[in-house]
Amino acid sequence: MKVLTWQEFNREPSQLGLAATIGVFDGLHVGHQALIDTVRQKNPHLFPCVITFRENPKKFLHPSSYRGSLLTIEQKLSAIQSEGIEYCVLIDFSDNFATLAGREFLAALYNANVRFVAVGENFQFGYRLDTDPARLEMLSHEIGMRSCIVKNIMYRGHPVSSSRVRHAVLEGRLKEAEEMLGRPYQIIARQEGESEYGEILVPDDDLLLPADGEYDVFVKDGESVAQTKVSVAHQHIVLGLRMRSERIRLAFVDKATQEKENLVWL
Repeated sequence: MKVLTWQEFNREPSQLGLAATIGVFDGLHVGHQALIDTVRQKNPHLFPCVITFRENPKKFLHPSSYRGSLLTIEQKLSAIQSEGIEYCVLIDFSDNFATLAGREFLAALYNANVRFVAVGENFQFGYRLDTDPARLEMLSHEIGMRSCIVKNIMYRGHPVSSSRVRHAVLEGRLKEAEEMLGRPYQIIARQEGESEYGEILVPDDDLLLPADGEYDVFVKDGESVAQTKVSVAHQHIVLGLRMRSERIRLAFVDKATQEKENLVWL
């Protein structure tokens, strides 16, 4: 997958017309997948593209209430590629980008050869969130870009969102998180120490851990996959298996319904 920074994207516009979807895509849940499917359907006339953020803007805008990420950047890029996207733009959220008005952002997309844009019903962007979906439709029409507002995907009567997935993980409702993500919740972890009960792991970056408790997981260590249980306590994981790699992947699963052969690892 070709990955460009925002600066590269603006400096070297695509030779192909692009159909882009824009968002944080934390978790890449089923709602995000519907957005990606919308731009993929524009092939072969327009090349599908995802424009996203290297880190969640909430981490900078609302640090006191930010609880953690559902994917590392490595996992997010892997998830985007697994959805059939081969062109991705990563934005580093900075003071300069934070002051970009919605109209200016859309104009920059048009100059980079974006000719179609898809966002969700609740999407807001631009300086002080000055652009909602209705305004996006108006502005994109003015500059000659087509747009589509993709309806929310519902789960148990409410729209699927990264916030809902995050709350489900934090409260240990991993089956609900799995249904909203379309796959088991996964983290990457590394060893921090050992105890009499096993190896003590911490998640990569600021990945979210589920509520304290015991969970069924699949562990991917190198190329091998094993099923076991882990304990989560005080932002640490205790694993009763010895790690062979510096970093391993853990997928929190419902053992009654999940088979390791069908699991897509991010």
